[in-house]
Amino acid sequence: MANTKNSQAAKIRQQIITWLQDDQTSEVVSEEMFPGIRGIRAVKLREMLGKLGYVQSVVMGAVSAAPSIDPRIKKAAVKPREVYYYFDVNTPAPAKIQRQAQRAATADPATTATTPQATHLKTTGLPGLSGTAAFKQVLAANAQLTTAVDGLLTAAQNERPLTELELNFLTELATKLAQQTESLQNFTAQSRIDQLRRL
Repeated sequence: MANTKNSQAAKIRQQIITWLQDDQTSEVVSEEMFPGIRGIRAVKLREMLGKLGYVQSVVMGAVSAAPSIDPRIKKAAVKPREVYYYFDVNTPAPAKIQRQAQRAATADPATTATTPQATHLKTTGLPGLSGTAAFKQVLAANAQLTTAVDGLLTAAQNERPLTELELNFLTELATKLAQQTESLQNFTAQSRIDQLRRL
């Protein structure tokens, strides 16, 4: 079931936590500024997630939102453009995050992350709004936008260094798109469940 607890963002957060706790993938951030802290630079983290098959727009949004959703994931800024993520073992995980991690750990990210999720949602035969041609158009438009934003992020890599305004814009755009995609997934999944209840 595609919902918040089993979303790509939840899988990405769990993967980030796994890497941050692994001494093979994490590194010393800065003994002078952050003694004893090991983490992964944000740029490298996004590259690692991209290699797993996640769409860049989803990665940008999920990585940026991770610290606000899971308080154990924290940021350490060595320089304005050198930000690391690290895992704080002293911060307890909320019960909701624990449930997300359990479900995300059983899923294979490569099977769903290479193309926009909304294009794979089954809406045929669903009653109400989710079964309309208009809703299918929204799904198609979301998939096109995801591809376009992914292309924008690729173009941005060739334009580096980017200004703070550009970085903030890309982060906000990718985050909003990830939320929109998740909203479409949730609505379609709940519509299918509602249909099952009526049968």
